[in-house]
Amino acid sequence: MKSYLAFDLGASSGRAILGQFRAGKLEIEEVHRFENGPVDVNGSLHWNLLGLFAELKTGLRKLLDRGITPRGMAVDTWGVDYALIDRTGAFVGFPFHYRDARTADAYEYVFPKVSKTKIYERTGIQFMNFNTLFQLAVMRRDASPALEIADKMLLMPNALTYLLAGTVTAEYSIATTTQLYDPIARDWAWDLIDALDLPHRLFPVIVPPATLAGDLRRSIQAELNCGPLPVILSAGHDTASAVAAVPARPERNWAYLSSGTWSLLGVELDRPLLTPEALAANYTNEGGVGGKVRFLKNIMGLWLVQESRATWARQGKKWNWIELAEMARTAEPFRSLVDPNDESFIAPGDMPARMRAYCARTGQPEPDTPARVVRCAYESLALRYRQTIDELEELTGEPIELLHVVGGGSQNEVINPFTANAVNRPVVTGPAEATAIGNIVCQAMATGDIGSLEQAREVVRNSFETRVYEPEDTVAWEAAYRRYRALVG
Repeated sequence: MKSYLAFDLGASSGRAILGQFRAGKLEIEEVHRFENGPVDVNGSLHWNLLGLFAELKTGLRKLLDRGITPRGMAVDTWGVDYALIDRTGAFVGFPFHYRDARTADAYEYVFPKVSKTKIYERTGIQFMNFNTLFQLAVMRRDASPALEIADKMLLMPNALTYLLAGTVTAEYSIATTTQLYDPIARDWAWDLIDALDLPHRLFPVIVPPATLAGDLRRSIQAELNCGPLPVILSAGHDTASAVAAVPARPERNWAYLSSGTWSLLGVELDRPLLTPEALAANYTNEGGVGGKVRFLKNIMGLWLVQESRATWARQGKKWNWIELAEMARTAEPFRSLVDPNDESFIAPGDMPARMRAYCARTGQPEPDTPARVVRCAYESLALRYRQTIDELEELTGEPIELLHVVGGGSQNEVINPFTANAVNRPVVTGPAEATAIGNIVCQAMATGDIGSLEQAREVVRNSFETRVYEPEDTVAWEAAYRRYRALVG
């Protein structure tokens, strides 16, 4: 029995997941779960980095208390956000949350200094105003004292790895999310860094996933009464870990959808696609395991429903996810549609009111009940997935035969058949815990217990059940798609 510990942190919660290999199969178990989310500090949104670090140690302690010594542990998180440390190794300020408003006008500052076209040609990354490039640029614009003091930038999984092992690095998959990485040179895009007047010292050496970071700090060993346990740099970006766990077969042309707070829909390539057409469609080239490129679109995802649920809870109406899905199932189809990536949906707040406002200004009936709000969100997401698959086929010149859905959204028995109907292709769902599974198999690649990405996916196929949704009622969905395309342009 070979054991690994994955620390899988999302934008709303985190888990410590035990993975154990037995007879060529992987078994997983949740050891510890904790809340995560933005903390408002004087009107700015931040991450509670040290609180998260304490939760990681609690998860490890729970495992050790059971007499299980892991062969490795690794952290994966969302992209773009970072912490800063000074030359003594001390943290400088609180890490900002990507939904903080300070980057709202970042484009107006950056594009006169370096054009949008040049940024894309050098990085191949989808434009979002909270990307690391824009976060650092507004720190420079605002003459941030923290930027002057800082010696190194540590992206969030690397900041937590630093707290665990003391290693200062930038892991490849998470570094690519910054929009400051050059996928051709496989190094930082130094000319962009210079154009934005950012200090070179901030940018650590880039290392591939499945790399040993070092042993657990001695102070933590003493605190937890354990030995020098290995800390591993897995695929630090949660989507890169999730894609590594897609149970795809190499002989099929497939796309993946990592479905959660964000929906990440794309294909796996051997090299970046940096064409003017990819720029016009705003696609991203992010790093994956085994040197792969994840060519994908970031879509707002189940955030629309999560924020709606939070709004209703504040009003005293508390529904769980299954109840919301059932409400949506019974609501009138195709009554109202929205563009999930509309900028009005980015910030936390009253999401049902924002969706009603969107429909009002686009001449549609407003979703005026919770059931109609959730139905609108699910149908709009499914149609956005169809649009993305059409774009992927056009941009890559390759047909897509089926769609693999992994992550928490793979368990949703309403949106997944909607998706199969909308994309008019089979949808294969599972595993739900793909991010943690990808984290674990990547660790096993670092230790030599798994030899390759292809072998890792074979282990996943042999270890976890999947479900297939075949398309139905495609005529009605095709009509809805034409209406959706007319709506979003």
